[in-house]
Amino acid sequence: MIPPKPVAPKPLAGGVNTQAASTPAPADMELVEFEDLSYDGSGATAESHSAVEEAAILYANERVTEAVAALSSFIKENAESRELHPWLLLFDLYQTQNMKQPFDELSMEFVVRFERSAPVWEGPRQAAPTATPAPKRGMASSVQFKGQISAAQAADIERMLKLAEAEGGVKLDLAAANGIDPDMAAALAAALQSIRRSEKRITVAGANEFAQAIKGSFECETRQEKNCWALLFELYQVLGMQNEFEDAAVDYAVTFELSPPSWEALPETVQTAAAAESDTPEMSVALEHFSIEGVLSSSTDYKLRDLERHAESRTEILIDMEGTTRVDFVTVGAFINSLITLNQQGKQVTISGANEMIHALFDVMGVTEYATVMRRKQR
Repeated sequence: MIPPKPVAPKPLAGGVNTQAASTPAPADMELVEFEDLSYDGSGATAESHSAVEEAAILYANERVTEAVAALSSFIKENAESRELHPWLLLFDLYQTQNMKQPFDELSMEFVVRFERSAPVWEGPRQAAPTATPAPKRGMASSVQFKGQISAAQAADIERMLKLAEAEGGVKLDLAAANGIDPDMAAALAAALQSIRRSEKRITVAGANEFAQAIKGSFECETRQEKNCWALLFELYQVLGMQNEFEDAAVDYAVTFELSPPSWEALPETVQTAAAAESDTPEMSVALEHFSIEGVLSSSTDYKLRDLERHAESRTEILIDMEGTTRVDFVTVGAFINSLITLNQQGKQVTISGANEMIHALFDVMGVTEYATVMRRKQR
């Protein structure tokens, strides 16, 4: 997609005083909300548009130093300009990179230039990960299996474990699965057990039907496959079906003449899809949002497939990018393709919480043609 050409807007009515001012006294300085400084497109020139466009693309390509230089150069070379957008982008970039000293220095320059208080330093936007991250309610990242689960889906099981660790939980969709190879049954059982015992949040759709399919297969050739039994026990654990678990344990003991697994108390972090839908109003609201955390890049583009699955049963899609630090320049094209697909299906997409650098990239690349992008509200 070719970025839009910069367009100089109409001059502001009444003109603007561009003379640099001395630092006002604290008593005369108005404290303002950061969103009150938000850029609305007014006052932009071709030069500022070019600097913003360059910085957005550089940052999307993870060239942070060069992005900072592009914005800093514009500010220094346009000493009489009162355009806010490059300043807001640079403030946001310093926040994202946890660069407090440059942020403070820029704040002083901002006060002198605009005779108003500067945006407030918020500190690191993402807390450092702990050894046991708190489970997140209503996370959107999911893994889906279809048809006969075979070795071809081994990477999806590994991805499920990584999502649970990185995001505090995961969704597993078995609604379209109808069978599984013994080796994969062992791998999936082990993954479910690992997530459950580490008390990460897991929501499972289609678990009951899939358990029935496995149990039905025991009447055929797979009865002697201990791996399939292990998965059946784990599904019963996830479903909280203790009576069925105990019945299967007796059957297992008779079949193999071995002691069966023991029932384990179910952590509250485990839910079936039906349970999630009937949870608290807060949970229902959270599930309506699709959250994107960290960097959206080629290594995390599976989140776009998750987004499309999330959107299947909805007409209004709310994408929360509060926790998104950067969107890769290459991946933004794939993101736009997903948005186009949703638009073609008659769905309305709203994006909220994106930082200023991501917002600038979306403006450059035309994301705003396919979604309503709301600016982040912060001090």
